[in-house]
Amino acid sequence: MSYDIDELEINPFYKALQSKYIDLYERAQEWCYSICVPQTESLDQRTINSDFVETHILRPSPYFKGQYMTTHSSSKKTVKMNDDGQVLITLQGFPEELSVKILSEELAYNKDYKQYKILILERPLNSKFQVTSAQREEKKTKELQTPKISVAECTAFLKSFSEFKTALEQLDKNIEYFCRHYMILPDYLDDARARLEDISAASLRKMSLCLRQPLASDIKFIEVLAGAIESYLMSLVYKKVFPVISQHLSKEDQTLLSKGQKLNRVKPEQIGVRREFSCPLPMAVVELANLGNLLTPREKLTCLKSTVDNITEGITQSIKGSRQEQLAGITTEEDEPCITSDDLIPILVMVIAQAKCCHLHSDLFYMEHFIWESMDKDRDDLSYCLVTFKAAVQYMMTTDFSHLEDKRKNDPQKEISIEDLMAATSVSESTSHTGRGSPRNNASAGRLERQLNRISGILEQNAQEMGAQRQQQNSKRQIQSIFTGRTTRLPPPEPLPTQRNSQNTGENNQLGDFLSALQDDDFDLAFGKQK
Repeated sequence: MSYDIDELEINPFYKALQSKYIDLYERAQEWCYSICVPQTESLDQRTINSDFVETHILRPSPYFKGQYMTTHSSSKKTVKMNDDGQVLITLQGFPEELSVKILSEELAYNKDYKQYKILILERPLNSKFQVTSAQREEKKTKELQTPKISVAECTAFLKSFSEFKTALEQLDKNIEYFCRHYMILPDYLDDARARLEDISAASLRKMSLCLRQPLASDIKFIEVLAGAIESYLMSLVYKKVFPVISQHLSKEDQTLLSKGQKLNRVKPEQIGVRREFSCPLPMAVVELANLGNLLTPREKLTCLKSTVDNITEGITQSIKGSRQEQLAGITTEEDEPCITSDDLIPILVMVIAQAKCCHLHSDLFYMEHFIWESMDKDRDDLSYCLVTFKAAVQYMMTTDFSHLEDKRKNDPQKEISIEDLMAATSVSESTSHTGRGSPRNNASAGRLERQLNRISGILEQNAQEMGAQRQQQNSKRQIQSIFTGRTTRLPPPEPLPTQRNSQNTGENNQLGDFLSALQDDDFDLAFGKQK
C-alpha cells in the first residue's frame, strides 16, 4: 500500500475508536496502552465490534517483559513482541498462533502529555476478523470501480499502479509545458479546455495500453481511471486556469457577492422560502463556504451535492422537531411537505448569501466547462445540483432586492460569522497541545478541513441553543461545552455568568455567552504525524 496517505485518516477501525468506541479509546489514552490498528485493506468493517476493539488494545504484561495482554475483562489473551520490535506473535487465548508484522509506529500524547503508541499492523491479531481471499478480491474490485473524488485519492490511485510510471512522468512533463508556455486568454478559454482534454485523453490511452486483463476490458474501471487522470491534471493547472476565469467573470462575482450581502439582512420568507422550510442550515452553509478551497471540478461538483444533501437533511430534522412539539411526539409522514425545485432555489439563495463565496459564478463556469468525463458529468444527481445552483445564481443576478425591508436590523445578534469562527478555531488550535505527535509539526493541509468540521458542530449547536432560548425565554441557562464526542476527557468549563451578572464586565458583554464558551474550550482533538 502507499504511505503517502496517512493510514489513520482513512482507517475504519481508527475512526470507530474516535466515535462509537470513544470510551475504550479514552481509557487506552489515559493508561497509555498500545493501540494496534490493522491496515485498511485487511479489514472487514462488519467485524469491527467491542471484541475486536479490546483485542487490539494492549497493556503491558505484569509477568513477562516484552509481552502484552488485551484489555478483555473476561478472558486473558496474550501477545509478545519479537526482539527487533517488528512482529507481534499471538500466544495464550488466541485460536491460533499468528505472526503479525508491524508496518509502522506512531507516538501519541494524552491530555497529561504522556506518550502512548499506535501500531499499524499488516492484519488483525485474530484471523476471524480478517477478510477472506474472496472478500479481499471483491473489496479490491469494488475499490477499483469506485470514483475517486479528492486530489489525494486520485494521486494515490494513479501511483498505486507501477505500470503507469512512464505514462505519469510524461503526463507531468505535458502539464509543466502547458503551465510554462501556454498563455490562457479570457476570450479563448474553450481553446485551453480543448488542449487540457487532449492531454488527458492521450494519458488515458497510454495507461490503458499498460493494463492487463481483466482491468483492460473493465469499462467501469476505465471510467474511474479517466476521472482520476482528469482530476490529477486539473489540480496541477488550477492556479493557471482559475485566475483567468475569475478575472473574466470578476464583475459577475462581485455583483453576486453584493446581492448576498443584501440578502443576509432579510428574512427567508421575503424571497419566497416557505415558512415551514425557513430554519437555520449551518451544515449546508459551512459545506458551501469550503467551495473556494477545492481544486478540481469534480471536487467542487461533489461539494454542491453535499450542500443540497445538508439542506434536505436540515429541513427534514427541523420539520420533525416542530411536529413532535406540536403533536406531542405523534408524527405522520403523509403530511410532511416535499421539497420541490421551486422550493429549493430560494433556499439555495439564502445559503449562498450566508456562505459568502467570493467566486461562485467563476466556480460554476469552471465546473461546467472543465469537466469532460461522462462518468460524473452525466450522473443525474450531480447534474441536477449544478443546474439548480445555476438557476439560483441566475435568480440572484436578475432580481432586484433593493425593495426588501430590512426586518432584522432591530433583532439582537444571535449568529456568529464564519470569519469569526475561523479566527476563533485558529487561535484555539494554536494553543492546543493534545493529540498525535507534536502540534507544531502537524500537516497544514488538513487544517482547514478540521476547522470546518469544528465550525459545523459549533453552528449546529448554536442553532439548537437558539431554539431552546425561544422556548424558555424566562429561564436562565448555564452553557456547557459546545463540543461532544471528544477523543480526550477534559474538565467542564467554569460556569459562565448570566446576562445580568456580566453587565459589570465590558468584555463579557462584547463577546456574549457563545464566544465566551469558545474561549473556554480547548478544541482538543488527537492528531499527529507518522514516525
